[in-house]
Amino acid sequence: MKKIFIALMVVSGLLLTSCEESTDGVSKVTAYANLTMNGDALVVLTQGDTYTEAGVEAEADGKALPVTITGTVDTSKPTVYKLRYSAVNSDGFPASLTRTVVVLSNKPSTIDLTGTFFRSGNANNVTRVGTGDRHYFTDNATGYLVGDPNVLQMEFYNIDDKQVYAPFKEDASSTGIDAESNIGTITDQNNWKWSITATAFFGTADRIFKR
Repeated sequence: MKKIFIALMVVSGLLLTSCEESTDGVSKVTAYANLTMNGDALVVLTQGDTYTEAGVEAEADGKALPVTITGTVDTSKPTVYKLRYSAVNSDGFPASLTRTVVVLSNKPSTIDLTGTFFRSGNANNVTRVGTGDRHYFTDNATGYLVGDPNVLQMEFYNIDDKQVYAPFKEDASSTGIDAESNIGTITDQNNWKWSITATAFFGTADRIFKR
């Protein structure tokens, strides 16, 4: 019995030593990077306009951090551009923000997307926003059951009569779903499609709309 007791004590000692080593240096306070965007998170320009970078400021524990910008904007080409701003604190933890720049064609639109479109028998009513010919509002961005509280209502843009895009919107539904579309496709005045990335409920299947 004595030998067994000694063996157990040795094993117990090893286990205690192992536990002490595994927690050594694990507990540590780090000041994460805080990023503040100058200007708007969504910038809408017309082809040929000048894009002015407003920048992002970053700090951690009161000390300024360098910010890396990934992505560029070419206002000669109508489409959607994403600019990612990132900073890393002294412990190597990253943080980032994203700005979206939409460049619209400078040509008058020949496609009017106002009216009622349908997906699987569900109505999607599209109206214009403001006086421009490329800015719209949809009351059912995924073509879901009309009247359901998860229906997404979003503003969107006909970029160049070929591309369509709905910028990120917080609380796009009455249930608090955030959503954004991909760069969708306009076939003609009566047919267009996109997919929607939502924070809940909806998948990313193509949403095809027809009059």
